[in-house]
Amino acid sequence: MLTTEPTPEMIEEWKQIYKARQGTIKPNRKTGAEVDCYFREHYSYCPLSNQDFHDMIAAGILENGYKAEKLSKGTLPDVQCYTAEGLMVGIDRNSGEFHIEGEDLNKVIAMHDDLFIYRGLDENDLKNFFLTAEYVKLTEIKPKGE
Repeated sequence: MLTTEPTPEMIEEWKQIYKARQGTIKPNRKTGAEVDCYFREHYSYCPLSNQDFHDMIAAGILENGYKAEKLSKGTLPDVQCYTAEGLMVGIDRNSGEFHIEGEDLNKVIAMHDDLFIYRGLDENDLKNFFLTAEYVKLTEIKPKGE
């Protein structure tokens, strides 16, 4: 999870990792339903009824071309909202996109990275040097979730 403005050095590192691993990683992206199920199995959660949070996540998917591409044609987001570990979590069961908010940035990062690793990358994601490099870096230091 990127939490700072990228530096030229960071960008160069991502590009080097991408070039070194390009073609060696196969698409493995899980469905949104699988990401939602994984979350519910691995985190103590409560459903969250917050329409503003729900709508913000859905709009964030629909208004971002890259995220909207993850939806099947004619499909709208099916966002499920939860609280877990003092965080607000929204997971779209259709696209697999997720959003996490909370005051404890370390908890946000840890949960984001766990869900990102579990969800995996699709063919289009593997063309993105940042996503590919971050996935490689995370999976080298933390085993992928089951």
